[in-house]
Amino acid sequence: MSITYRILTAALILLSASTLAAADDWRVVKATDEAKYTIDRTNWLDLRAGDVVPNRAWVSTGPRGRVQLARGVENITFQPNTLASITAYGGFLAPQTQIVEQVGSLDLEIEKRSQPHTTVQTPYLAAVVKGTIFHVTVGKAKASVSVDRGLVQVTSFASGQLSNVGPHQSATVDSKVGMTVKGEVAKPEITSVAPSVARVPAVGATILAGAVEASEAKNKSSAASKDTSSSTNDDDNSGKGKGSESSSRSNDSADSSGGHGNGGGSGSGNSDGNDNGGNGNSGGNGNSNGNSGGNGNGNSGGNGNGGGNGNGGGHGNGNSGGSGNGGNDNNHSGGNGNGNSGGNGKGKDK
Repeated sequence: MSITYRILTAALILLSASTLAAADDWRVVKATDEAKYTIDRTNWLDLRAGDVVPNRAWVSTGPRGRVQLARGVENITFQPNTLASITAYGGFLAPQTQIVEQVGSLDLEIEKRSQPHTTVQTPYLAAVVKGTIFHVTVGKAKASVSVDRGLVQVTSFASGQLSNVGPHQSATVDSKVGMTVKGEVAKPEITSVAPSVARVPAVGATILAGAVEASEAKNKSSAASKDTSSSTNDDDNSGKGKGSESSSRSNDSADSSGGHGNGGGSGSGNSDGNDNGGNGNSGGNGNSNGNSGGNGNGNSGGNGNGGGNGNGGGHGNGNSGGSGNGGNDNNHSGGNGNGNSGGNGKGKDK
């Protein structure tokens, strides 16, 4: 009994598998003499009623050629001068169908399901189908979709436009103009999307539709992102600069009020009390003739020279132990001595 049971079970499994495979096959219902198919795009074979069209095969019809394919309740009719391929994928649990139409006209009746399961790719547009009766026509410079029943989402590759086309409505995508829509009662709306690239070139074309536009859109997006980042960095650096400047001013004020006279440092006083970068030298020569024991004020009109007398014990406005940074300082009447006691001077006094 067990052996017989196993044999029957195996037979049922094989039968079910073959039935499912047959359900996924597109079979020829009608065909004229000018209907052919190919797998390698080189060798073309005639199509006859009852033939199974291999998955991924390309089907072509001549000037008087027509062929009707069926799969369950679904039908696809190839009008004259049409070239297209049909690919089934996704398996039994999530079957998907992709139709690539390079040129010509297709009439499609697709089973309605809860999720989109059929896509038509052309050189200019893509049509995503839930379940409907519709028509797709592809020319040398444009493609169009018209709907009898159901809903088809149409996307233009180059112009970056999208429209949901309903019953008695249509959408046309021109390679130069972009998308235009029509409707017997109302036109479908058009929304903007990112440009994308076609999967099949137009007949005689070497560049896929949307390739240039998609590249330009990507570059613009990248440039905008860089500009935003640069602006943010500039703001950050500006803030840092202001902070540094403020800190520097604060330190200058602190040093000015609490600094001690130039013990052997080089005082470089400036008119109006602004330090222009005088640099004190540790053990260097005072650059001005300061007032012994007086408050550290600059030389009355005198220019400090190497070998001058430093301010002995005077209360200068310099930085005790600070380091001056290069620059030529002119001492003027009323200037504040900004020499650095013990600092490393790099400036020159005139």
